[in-house]
Amino acid sequence: MNPAGGSAALPFQRGPLRMLFSRSPWVATGYLLGYLPLAPVAFALSLAAVLVATALNVTLLGLPLLVGAAAVLRGFAGVERRRARPLVGPVPTPYRPVPAPGVLSALRTRWRDPGTWRDLVYLVPLFPLLLALDAAALTVWFGVLGTITCPAWYWAVPDGGVLFAGSGNLPAAVGSALVAAVLAPYCSYLVAGAALLHAHLVRSLLGPATDPLATARQMLTGHGPATHHLSERPTR
Repeated sequence: MNPAGGSAALPFQRGPLRMLFSRSPWVATGYLLGYLPLAPVAFALSLAAVLVATALNVTLLGLPLLVGAAAVLRGFAGVERRRARPLVGPVPTPYRPVPAPGVLSALRTRWRDPGTWRDLVYLVPLFPLLLALDAAALTVWFGVLGTITCPAWYWAVPDGGVLFAGSGNLPAAVGSALVAAVLAPYCSYLVAGAALLHAHLVRSLLGPATDPLATARQMLTGHGPATHHLSERPTR
């Protein structure tokens, strides 16, 4: 089940032990790890493409560069949509079709398309926040998993380097490992929750825009289930 209330390809198990030994925390780990090397590259190239194209916009060279900058944003956004699929299912592309050939038509369509601006928001301003979220979740997760194995390697690290300061001896390392073993099932929820939060942001920001009042509008315009029910009532 999904705690956010909605279907998801990455389920949350009810019991901590079932969650730990399910596929969910490990799929989530792979998803978060994939963002760490990809995001800085996407951020740097997207920002550079937009800044260079904007700076040269006063020349004719700037027009195709702006179209190219939009293509760069879409390329990285497409990668993020594909990466999110194992967690939240397919994320459709939201872009408007270019109505006519030519650079000017493509330029107007691309930069008047809300999808392009949502790509830019995800790839540039949200980059440090999402990077911090993913890195924090992975740090806790790998810290707990590593501490479980610390009796085998504590002697090679000054002061133990595990959950508790001064765990540089075997009893302290074993105690840290036992505490980490208790925490690990609950930390599996943490890493999966961080990945789902990230993936749901991808789906809401990089997918098609939705109207939260669509159902109410449909009912008010006479096409909703309540109107259909009333239309089937016999008239006297």
